[in-house]
Amino acid sequence: MNSTSFSRRIAHVAMAGASAAVLLIATPGLAQGPVEGWNVEATDVVPDATVIYGQLDNGMKYAIRQNDKPEGTAVIRLHVDFGSLAEADNERGLAHFIEHMAFNGTTNIPEGEMVKLLERKGLAFGADTNAYTGFDETVYLLDLPQTNDDLIDTGLMLMRETAGEILFDPAAVDRERGVIVGERRARDSFQLRQIMDQLRFTAPNTPYADRFPIGTDEVLTTAPAERLKALYNRYYRPENTTLIMVGDFDPAAVETKIRAVFSDWQAQGAAGAPAPLGSVDMNRHAAFDTFIDPAAPSQVLIEIMRPYDDPADTVAERRADAVRSAATGLFDQRLSRITSAEGSNILGAGITLSEYEDAANTTTLRATTRDGAWQEGLQLLETEARRAVQFGFTQRELDRYIANRETAYRTAVEQADARTNAQIANAIVAIAAEDDILTDPAWRYEFFNTYRGDLTLDAVNASFRELLEGSAPVVHVAGKQVEGGEEAIERAYLASASEAVMPMDAADEVMFAYDNFGTPGTVVADERIEDLDIRTVRFANNVRLNIKKTDFEPGRVRFNVAMSGGQFILPEQNSGYALMLSTVGANAATTRNSEEDLKEVLAGRNVTTGFQPAVDAFVVGGATTPEDLALQMKVSAAYLTDAGFRPEAQSRYASLVDVISEQLNATPQNVAATQVPTIIANDDARFGIPGREALSALSLEDLRTPYLANAANAPIEIGIVGDIDEDAAIAAVAQSFGALPERMVKQPDFTAQRAARFREDLTPVVLTHGGQADQAMVNSYWPLPDDSDYRLETGITMLSAVMRLILTEELRENLGATYGASVGTSMSEDYTDFGYLAAGAVVDPAQMDVVEAAILEVTQQLRDAPIDADLLVRARNPALERQQQSLTDNGYWAGYVANAQGEAERLDRIRQRRANLEAVTPAEIQTLAQRYLDPAKRLSVRIVAEEVAAAAN
Repeated sequence: MNSTSFSRRIAHVAMAGASAAVLLIATPGLAQGPVEGWNVEATDVVPDATVIYGQLDNGMKYAIRQNDKPEGTAVIRLHVDFGSLAEADNERGLAHFIEHMAFNGTTNIPEGEMVKLLERKGLAFGADTNAYTGFDETVYLLDLPQTNDDLIDTGLMLMRETAGEILFDPAAVDRERGVIVGERRARDSFQLRQIMDQLRFTAPNTPYADRFPIGTDEVLTTAPAERLKALYNRYYRPENTTLIMVGDFDPAAVETKIRAVFSDWQAQGAAGAPAPLGSVDMNRHAAFDTFIDPAAPSQVLIEIMRPYDDPADTVAERRADAVRSAATGLFDQRLSRITSAEGSNILGAGITLSEYEDAANTTTLRATTRDGAWQEGLQLLETEARRAVQFGFTQRELDRYIANRETAYRTAVEQADARTNAQIANAIVAIAAEDDILTDPAWRYEFFNTYRGDLTLDAVNASFRELLEGSAPVVHVAGKQVEGGEEAIERAYLASASEAVMPMDAADEVMFAYDNFGTPGTVVADERIEDLDIRTVRFANNVRLNIKKTDFEPGRVRFNVAMSGGQFILPEQNSGYALMLSTVGANAATTRNSEEDLKEVLAGRNVTTGFQPAVDAFVVGGATTPEDLALQMKVSAAYLTDAGFRPEAQSRYASLVDVISEQLNATPQNVAATQVPTIIANDDARFGIPGREALSALSLEDLRTPYLANAANAPIEIGIVGDIDEDAAIAAVAQSFGALPERMVKQPDFTAQRAARFREDLTPVVLTHGGQADQAMVNSYWPLPDDSDYRLETGITMLSAVMRLILTEELRENLGATYGASVGTSMSEDYTDFGYLAAGAVVDPAQMDVVEAAILEVTQQLRDAPIDADLLVRARNPALERQQQSLTDNGYWAGYVANAQGEAERLDRIRQRRANLEAVTPAEIQTLAQRYLDPAKRLSVRIVAEEVAAAAN
C-alpha cells in the first residue's frame, strides 16, 4: 500500500500502454459488501459506493459503474491477473503473443474479422480497441461510442471470446510471428536496454530483467501454437479475470448481461503456478555499475532496499503513507529548487518509492544531468539526502507541500463529475488484482482533513530518515561514457559522503509581481454566435475574448491564449529557436519572478506556467478552475508580455542539447521525425530539428529583442471553455490582458513567411540512424495542398484512413512484415499550398523492398478502381463516432473557440464535419487517389542503421 508496484512502474517501457495509477486514500469507516464481493478483506477504509462489485460462481470478478463522461458512451476493460513473469524460459514473450492472438481467430469470430467487426460499428483499432501486457497483468480495452444493446452485447461477446475462446490456429500463429517480432524491433531502444541493465544490477535475483513482455526472437519465431494454448489455459481462467464496465448505461441491466455472457465460462486444465518473484539480498555490500550507449543521457540512480512489507489497506496505513508521501514530496521540492538555479548542470532529480513484490521495498534517488556531469548528479543526490536526514526540512517547505496537496484533493472533489469513463475504469483496473480499496474523491478529501494535522515537521523528518535506512546503496550511472567506470563512481560516492553538510539556507520571501496590470479593460464589442453558443468580446485595447460555457467538465475551465508571432518572428526562421522555447519557456519565467518564485507564490493554486511557440503565435493553454481563472490570466499575461529569458533557462537548454542531440539519431523513428520534415519541405530549415552544432549555437538573448518588440502590441485572442460564469471570465481577462497597452487589431499577414513547397528533387533519399542494425524504416510521401478547402481535406483524410486499413492488412496480416503501417496526412493551416500524405513502416532491412512494393501496389489499387462499400464504412464510421463525441469534449471546442474571431471562417468546420464525412464516396476516394497518389510525384525515404549503410557501400 505504501509504494508503487515495480512491475506497474516500468511495464509500460516494454509495451505500449500502461494502467493508470490511483491514489487510494479514504475516510474512516467500515467497508461493506461490495468489497467483500471481490474477496477483499474489509477494513476501516470505506469503498466508493458508486461502484458495483460482484463475483460469478466460476470465480470471475466484475465491477460496474454508471458514468456519463462522455455522454452516451462506455468502456470495457478485461483484466487478466497474468503477465510475463509467469512465463518459463521457453515461453518468453508468449503472454504478449497470446494478447495478439485474441484478435486472430476465436471460436465464433474468424481470423481477421474482430477488428473489422468493430470498425463497422464505429470503433477504430488502437484508439478504441487495444490491449497491453505487463509483468503481472494483461488488459484488454474496448471503448464503445454508443451504449445501445447491440454495442454492449457485441463488446461483452468479444471479451468472452478473448477470455476463453482463442483458437491458436497454427497457421494464424505463424502469420502473427512477424508482427510480434516487428513490434519487438520497433520498441528496441536504449531506454529499454538501460532499464534491463539497471534491473540486472540492482535486483539480480529477481526475474524482471529477463521477463520483459516483448520476449525473445528465439521463442517468438519457434514456439508452437500448442505451447501458447497451454499457457493460455493455465492462466486465462475465471478466477484470474476481472471485467470492468463504466459508462452511460443502466448498471443493473449491464450486470444481468455480464452474468448471462460469462457464467458458463469454465477453466480448461490445471491452473498455472504463481509467478516466481525472486529475492533481494539485504546484506549486499555497496555496489556500483555503468550502462554505456551512444544515445543514453547521463543519469544517476541510487537505490536502497528495505524488507518487503505489504500491510492491509487500513486507515492507519494510509495515514502512515501520507506522511511518507510528504517526506518524498518535500525532498522533490528541494531538488527542484536546486536544479533550476542558474548554472546547474542537473536537468531533473527526484525520489520514488516502489517495490519488488515479495522481495523488497525500495527508495530510489534519480538525477539526469548534462553529458559528462554525472558526478554532479551523484553528489547532489547523496549530499541532499544526507542533509535532509541530518537537518530535516523547514516549515516553509512543508506549508507549500500541504497547500498543494489540499488543492489537489479539493479540486478532485470539485471535478469528480468530470472524470471520464476511461479514467474511472483505469482506476479500478489498478486494484483489480490487489487487496486495496477504491475510494472516491470526497472521502479522500475528508480523510486528508483528518490527517493533515499529522503532517508535522517531526513526523515528516522521521519518516524521511526511515526511507533512507536499509541496505547499502547500489549506484548505477548511465551515459555515453563514464570515464573510470565503476571505480570512478565509487570514488565519487565516497568523496561526497565524506564531506560535511550544513543546514539548507532559508530562501527569501517572494511575492507575486503581477497582481496589478492597471485599470481593467473595458468591453467595446459583445456578441454571440448563436448556433454554436460562443460569446465573443473585444476590449478597448483590441484584445479579443471568446467564451463557451459548458457542463461537460464540472469544476474545470480550459483556456487558450494566443499572441501573434510565433516561429514567424524568430531569428533566421530556424526551427531550433522554436525547440528552445518549447523546452525552456517555463524556465525562462518572467522579468520580475523566476520559475521557483512562481512555484512558491502559486502553491495551492491551479495555474499553468510557461508558453509555447506555434508557427504564427505564442500560445499558453491548459486547464484551471473557476476560482483560479483570474490568477491564471495574470500569470499568462506576465509570461507572454514580460518574458524573462533568464540565464537559468539558458543553462537548462544547454544541458538539454547534450541530452537530446544523440537521441535525434538514435532510432529510425527519431530520424523520420527530425530530419525528414526538412527534406520534404525542400530543405527548409523551419521544418524538422537541426543537428547538435546548430542547436548548441542558439541563445535566448537572440530572442529577447524580437520577442519583446512583438509582445509590445501583437494581437492577442483568448478562448475560455467550460464550467465558467461568462461575466466572471470577462472580468478575469479585463484585469489582466484587457489592461495591457493597445494591441494591433489584426496580425501581420506574414505572406513571405507562409511560403513553403514540397521537395523538388524526387531522387530517393537514404538516411542513417545510430540504433539497432535490424531497424529500418521505409516511407513514401506525396504532395498535398494546404487545409483551406475543408471539403477536400475531409476527402483526403478518408483516403488516408482507407489506405491505412488496406496497408495494415497487407503488411501486418498478409506479409507479417511489421507491427503496423503508418499512414497520415499533414495539410498545413499556416503554410500556403503545403502539405503531404505519408505512408511507411518500421521493418527489417531485408524487407524494405517488399514493403515499399506493397505501398506502391496499394496506391495503384486505389487509383485503378473504387474501393468496396464495406471498406469505406470501416474507415468512416469511427470518424463519425469521434466527430459526435467531440461535440461534448471541451478540448475539441477549445481548439475552435480560441480563434472564433480571428479565424471565424474555421467555425464552419464544426458545422460541416459530419455532412462532409457522409458525403465521401468510393468514387471520390478513387478520384483523389488518382490526383494525389501520383507515382511520378512520390518521394521515397529509407532510413537504415549506420552499420547497414556502411556494409552496403
